[in-house]
Amino acid sequence: MKKHPNSNRPQKMTWSSDRECCDRLPNDKEIAVADAGFDVVETAVLEVARYYWQTFAQPETQSWFYALQRAEHSFGGGRGGEIGLEILAAVQAMRMIRMSCFRFNNPTCPGCSAIMSEHERQFMNVFRAMRDGRPGLARTHAMLLCEGNDTDPLIDRMGELVLTTYGKHTEPRSSSVAAQHLH
Repeated sequence: MKKHPNSNRPQKMTWSSDRECCDRLPNDKEIAVADAGFDVVETAVLEVARYYWQTFAQPETQSWFYALQRAEHSFGGGRGGEIGLEILAAVQAMRMIRMSCFRFNNPTCPGCSAIMSEHERQFMNVFRAMRDGRPGLARTHAMLLCEGNDTDPLIDRMGELVLTTYGKHTEPRSSSVAAQHLH
């Protein structure tokens, strides 16, 4: 864990509002989840991912349990666990690449959970672009989300998540594979 620049304590890599319920409105870099145009799969992926982010931000909540529970509810007992783990793999790939704090909204607050942060939006844009077979656009969003660092692990995990949720393959998953197709 990185050290906070102004102290000797570790810096959290995720941040969420500690409020349990609020009437908060989106700021300039946020949008209402209802305005994102998500289908039911995208909505569920965001909800599950938020519980994982909360687990990393506040381990005492043990929100990973709610993430798996939400995945099973959304995708069924047979597929829910597998999809829940794929979402965790994508979250973890992003966490290993991104260096600064990831801002997300509290999944247990009705007011906060109705809003999507800029970082959540980039994460979901990577997923959506991979689903739509647009790996170039996915890489652009991933580069913004991962602050210019190597995005291959995130792109690979998002490709697997798309395959698991929608049952379809995406374009070449890594730059080395894409380069092979150019020759």
